[in-house]
Amino acid sequence: MRQHFFAFMGKVIQNGHAEIAAPVTIQGKVLLRDLTSETQDWDAPLPEGKRLSWEDWKESLHHLKHIQVTRPYVSVSCSNAKYKELCVFSDASTQAIAAVAYLKVIDSESQVHIGFVLGKAKLAPCPELTVPRLELCAAVLAVDIAAFITKEIDTNIDSVSYFTDSRIVLGYICNEKRRFYVFVSNRVQRIRRSSLPEQWHYVSTESNPADLATRSVSAAHLKDTMWFTGPPFLSHSHHLKLETETFTLVDPAQDTEIRPQVTTLSTTSKGKELGSERFCRFSSWNTLTRALAHLIHVAHLFKQKRDSQLDHCKGWHLCKELNLVQ
Repeated sequence: MRQHFFAFMGKVIQNGHAEIAAPVTIQGKVLLRDLTSETQDWDAPLPEGKRLSWEDWKESLHHLKHIQVTRPYVSVSCSNAKYKELCVFSDASTQAIAAVAYLKVIDSESQVHIGFVLGKAKLAPCPELTVPRLELCAAVLAVDIAAFITKEIDTNIDSVSYFTDSRIVLGYICNEKRRFYVFVSNRVQRIRRSSLPEQWHYVSTESNPADLATRSVSAAHLKDTMWFTGPPFLSHSHHLKLETETFTLVDPAQDTEIRPQVTTLSTTSKGKELGSERFCRFSSWNTLTRALAHLIHVAHLFKQKRDSQLDHCKGWHLCKELNLVQ
């Protein structure tokens, strides 16, 4: 029984339609990982609960034959379009990360057309990561998908927009002040190499089609979701005029992914020196040399022991017995 399941799942994963129906196939991938993590023989029967789950999922796949994805992506010619935008959505759960892309085309009559391009769902890494880390991995998947599409698609894309329902991830991407630890830092750098912060936007979970591929959808209901059509707001022309929103870090004091701020203070002491600029205060060479001689005389007195000092030569004074060289 177990070997039949593995053989069947291998065919499903290798099938080119697997990514088109990612919200359906991800359920099989989750079940496959659960079974491979168990130490059972190859020909051992499946546990009763998982056997029923697998049979229900397998039987539901016949509904996929009724799903059709139009090609070309939209019903109008892209070469004559006024504007072409690639919109990529990402999301994550504890089981999977996902991204899905749509082509938005505005024709010469300002009519909006939306076409499904590509969807992809991957199992969440093991061991289990935090949700913000998973959302960040999904954002990396989104830029990877966008890079693949813009390279392979046979039309020029005017702009690329990214959408996520994680404000924490948006804060990471837009951050310019704080430093992150390695996991977040590497993935933010990957995202910033392929996109700009102003290309990223917030979308609610209810309007995020990538959410469907992170929690799985039955094959019978997939065609009734927004997986192939995208969220309704994409069909509005004012979507092109979205204001660039600046996202800040969410609670940076408590975020363990953010390195603490270190403040370094330095103190520099500058000693006072005599300096030759003081010489300008004297009107003649004789007065300058006389003042220096008195200064040297007093300095020597301070170096001597108190008992060896003369009675008339103590402290600061003008010594009358000092012979000056004229």
